[in-house]
Amino acid sequence: MFMLDEILSHKVQEVKEKQSLVPLKEIKEKIASARMPRDFYGALKKPGISLIAEVKRKSPSKGELRTDFDALSLARMYAKYGARAISVLADVKYFGGGAHVVERIANDSQVQVPVMYKEFIIDPYQIYEARAVGADAVLMIVRAIEPDRLPEMIETAHDLGMQALVECFTAEEAERAVTAGARIVGINNRDLQSFEVDLARSEDIRRVLPEGVVTVSESGLTCGADARKAEALGFDAMLVGEAILKAQDVPARVREFAYSYMGTQV
Repeated sequence: MFMLDEILSHKVQEVKEKQSLVPLKEIKEKIASARMPRDFYGALKKPGISLIAEVKRKSPSKGELRTDFDALSLARMYAKYGARAISVLADVKYFGGGAHVVERIANDSQVQVPVMYKEFIIDPYQIYEARAVGADAVLMIVRAIEPDRLPEMIETAHDLGMQALVECFTAEEAERAVTAGARIVGINNRDLQSFEVDLARSEDIRRVLPEGVVTVSESGLTCGADARKAEALGFDAMLVGEAILKAQDVPARVREFAYSYMGTQV
């Protein structure tokens, strides 16, 4: 939680600086020439548990994740070997990403799956930026956004033709996300007190969600067996980062997580 607080505090200043350099009016003008959004919701609703594979250079707790990190090459492999969507870190300071990284991947001819702009969103400006660089979805963390602003944030994403993956850690947050209009809810498997990963705890949270809401299992999935557990618990999709990024054989690890619809073949 302390790290999240630090990141959000930094993000306030970062967004102010972005707005001074590139006014929202310019961002909206750029949206007019952005490619049409792809169906992120539909990609996650396909049969089997859909893999959202993540592109990130580093994390505050693990440091650099690959010595040969190449964001675009990874994204191309993800798309080729079975990921149904790709999450790209837009945070620069803590995760080594950036809006420019999202833009490069989202508009690459070899990446035809939906791309999610993963950022610590606190202001609608970031949502407009996501669409301007070609993103099809944005991630929002319930506890990072003021409760009365969450509906506005989700509606902004929907109005721009994108989807919002709304992340929660508790059943109360999951209910708040749905009330605010979330169609896709991500449940973080990591307990913020103990930092332990518990898929069963996530299932307790998932039970409060109504039919029709797409559910995504996030954090701590390390192998195909974890993917099978998540699917058995009823999750529609999973967001996997480090387990793929740290693999020596990335294509094989992607196929392992995409087992339910890729089998053993490319």
